[in-house]
Amino acid sequence: MRLELRSFPPMVLAVFLGISPLAFSQSTPDFLADSASSYTRARAVSITLSPSTFSIGAGANLQLTATVSGSSNKSVTWKVNGIANGNTTVGTIDTSSGYFFAPSTLPSPSTYTITATSAADTSKSASSTVSVLPTDRVGAVTTSKTVRCPAGELSGGTCYLLTVACDNIANFSSYVKVNTAPSPLGVVMFGIGTGGSGLYETNFIFGQTAVQNVLNAGYTTAQISFGAPFVSNQPNGWLQGPGGERRLACRYAATANWVSSTVLNDKTKPLCATGNSGGSSVIAYALSEYGLAGTLSMVELTSGPPMAHIDNGCLCNQPTVMTQCGQGLRSQCYSLLEASILDPAWSQPRCTNEINHKTQTVDPALFLSDSVIAPGASHNYAKTYVNMIFGGLDTSSAVPQGQLFYDSITSQKSEGCVADAPHAVPNVMDGATQISNDLINLCRVQP
Repeated sequence: MRLELRSFPPMVLAVFLGISPLAFSQSTPDFLADSASSYTRARAVSITLSPSTFSIGAGANLQLTATVSGSSNKSVTWKVNGIANGNTTVGTIDTSSGYFFAPSTLPSPSTYTITATSAADTSKSASSTVSVLPTDRVGAVTTSKTVRCPAGELSGGTCYLLTVACDNIANFSSYVKVNTAPSPLGVVMFGIGTGGSGLYETNFIFGQTAVQNVLNAGYTTAQISFGAPFVSNQPNGWLQGPGGERRLACRYAATANWVSSTVLNDKTKPLCATGNSGGSSVIAYALSEYGLAGTLSMVELTSGPPMAHIDNGCLCNQPTVMTQCGQGLRSQCYSLLEASILDPAWSQPRCTNEINHKTQTVDPALFLSDSVIAPGASHNYAKTYVNMIFGGLDTSSAVPQGQLFYDSITSQKSEGCVADAPHAVPNVMDGATQISNDLINLCRVQP
């Protein structure tokens, strides 16, 4: 049955249209028509898309948010550079989540639009302008100041609090403890595992030994922390999301750039870095996705990077990997503990859910894009020497994952083993000594 507005009493229409009953008169049918038209206009569909403009590295990802108002139907359709849902040339949109995955090679032109159109009213759309870059854009240190160094093993240090700003993630604090050598030969950065919340000298049993040896050899040391012991409210360190591991690694890249320009400030001398486990991952991201191969002269990666292939670790669907320290073939699969370290980067238990077989359609592509070995990543570092160390007692997935990264590198590299070392290589004296000796002997500006 079809109902006409004119068939309702004025008092009922007043309630329906949300206007005063006093404005109604049964003898003014034109007013009813005008009121109905006003009601329709009030319910008009609109759509917004955020961010409205952004840049993104080749192969990276970013979640876009399309917001539809004026309708209970919130569905949208997508076009990338005029192509429905995009393609491998211009990038693709996951329609269920709004994640945009940039192409692995630069398109031409490299700047274009992504459009979301309301399914409720196809005349309503919103667009975002994207610029695809060769590498992810390194963030910036927007403020820096000296702070009191916490009690530790190495005296005479100067500590800095940095505010780091990166695209499309929250600003974050990083801390750098600098011990300056007389007439320094260069600068060596030290980082710990997981999200890097702690100082190398106190986090490892023989961490102080490694840092002190490098300092005694004439290198200024810069220990980077993303939380402890300076503050207790950043337990996840640089892995605090949302944003995903790859985007969040910008925090380390920006901090490393600051060390290069402020602590080293001499391009004739080397800037080198070491990190264990997650600390090796963030260095690998800096090289592979953030273009710091020209900034870092030499890196010593220990026990990793465990984030080489996040997709293999979370989905657990790839073959075992032959390792080099006597462990033989090892699985790339993450344990639930390892997954719980990664999950804060997405602010939801994506990896844990995959291990527990609670899948989401976006996860495989997202995990791959967030990996060190991602589409579009570079693994030829002409100006960076890569040395990798594994512990013979390390039973974690970091060993096969790290081996995958080592095998992907096409420039100068070497690897070694410390037979009695666990996952935390600097927890044994010969592990700490090996690390410091490698840094002292290999930290040089590459020809």
